[in-house]
Amino acid sequence: MLFSTEPKTSLSELFDREMEIERFRMGINERLVLVLGLRRVGKSSLILSVLNSMGIDYVFIDVRKLFDEVSKKIPGERLYEELRIALSRMSLSERVRGVLSSINLSLGTVGVRLSMAEIRGTITSILEALNSLGRRIVLVFDEAQYLRYSTIGLRSILAYTYDHLSNITLVLTGSEVGLLHDFLGMDDPSSELYGRYYLSIELKPFTRDQSIEFLKRGFKELNVSVDDSIIVKAVDELDGIVGWLVYFGKLYLDRGVDAIYEVKEMGAKMVMREVEELFNRSQYYKYIMEAIATLGRARWVDVNRYVTAKVGRRPTNATLSRNLNNLIKMGFVIKNGDYYMIQDPMIRYAVIKVAT
Repeated sequence: MLFSTEPKTSLSELFDREMEIERFRMGINERLVLVLGLRRVGKSSLILSVLNSMGIDYVFIDVRKLFDEVSKKIPGERLYEELRIALSRMSLSERVRGVLSSINLSLGTVGVRLSMAEIRGTITSILEALNSLGRRIVLVFDEAQYLRYSTIGLRSILAYTYDHLSNITLVLTGSEVGLLHDFLGMDDPSSELYGRYYLSIELKPFTRDQSIEFLKRGFKELNVSVDDSIIVKAVDELDGIVGWLVYFGKLYLDRGVDAIYEVKEMGAKMVMREVEELFNRSQYYKYIMEAIATLGRARWVDVNRYVTAKVGRRPTNATLSRNLNNLIKMGFVIKNGDYYMIQDPMIRYAVIKVAT
């Protein structure tokens, strides 16, 4: 169903992603694939649907679950345990279980406490064991920019996998594209992954016409008749991010046209923690985002003028550039020509609520 709020797991449930599906399918034998796009744009759905349709064994790890809010790190033991749990969920053959038991990985039981060196060694051994099976295995790290917080130097393990484990394809998704690229360091001579080839697939929000058609088709699946004017109003308010359109489709059945307002309120609450954490890092982030959200789109001079009025002094060009570039890297801001914009309407709405 198009209006299912869970990640899609079948190609029949995806809408209008034919080009991205084909690129991912054709690139599945590459060493490293990056699937990029805003949060809630459908990256996980694309990956899971294609892999299921191909019948390929895969391990899927949501890296956000591993992040410790207190230490602001991803402890090595959490990564190891999540890998162990992910393997326990796979439909593994006796041969696979035999290989895993050879490195004392007991599927379905609680892992023992290990040192960082032991965790690194164990994770590497697990990957070597999977590689030795002689068939394609896909290792997916969802929201992989969080791997930069790992305490075990995971980039070197990824580089080892890339160079020596030819039966494993690494698939990394990222909504904070710039930070993911910084973590991988493909263009950084000091990085273990420097110069490696990778396939990049970008999922963009639906266009206005695609969003309208998505909602029409979703309501048709439910045998619900909705006036075109309501669908157009929803798209104008919620833009082309599939996650918000899905929530509107679900809520409309109970709330009618008021579902638009409720999605905005719910969406703002969902992203508010992200916004507040961002603002706590720098007052410049707060005022830059406020300037862009208030104006809808803002030029450099507009942002500079707003920040100057709020801070009480004009920031240097270098300071403003650095903060704008950081916001772009984190996926909060995009630049289109001379204008800066916040592409996710819920982020924009949440920023306006904070500012007022």
